[in-house]
Amino acid sequence: MIDWSQCQEKDFSIVVDGEDIQQVGQTQLFPVRVFYKEETFAFMKSVPLRAEFYAQLRQRDDWKERLMEILKNRVREDIDEKIRSNRVGIDDKLELMAVGKNRIV
Repeated sequence: MIDWSQCQEKDFSIVVDGEDIQQVGQTQLFPVRVFYKEETFAFMKSVPLRAEFYAQLRQRDDWKERLMEILKNRVREDIDEKIRSNRVGIDDKLELMAVGKNRIV
């Protein structure tokens, strides 16, 4: 189990299997597996890219490197959110939920 409160962004790596890429309408979906310290599976995320953009990207010589940069950036947002949300203790989360609930009338 991952202790998200002790994680840093640099501890994570991603793997994309090209055979699992799907086209849904005008969107390419990239299934990205995220690993903690290259060995522990953390989570999976489907990253969408417009099919037109992906086709244009593939015309570049460095398209694979650029694609991986894009996917890493999209996954980084999820990693940061998991780290942030797990730094708040359960008691604080419950208190925040109660305060929010009392505001709705």
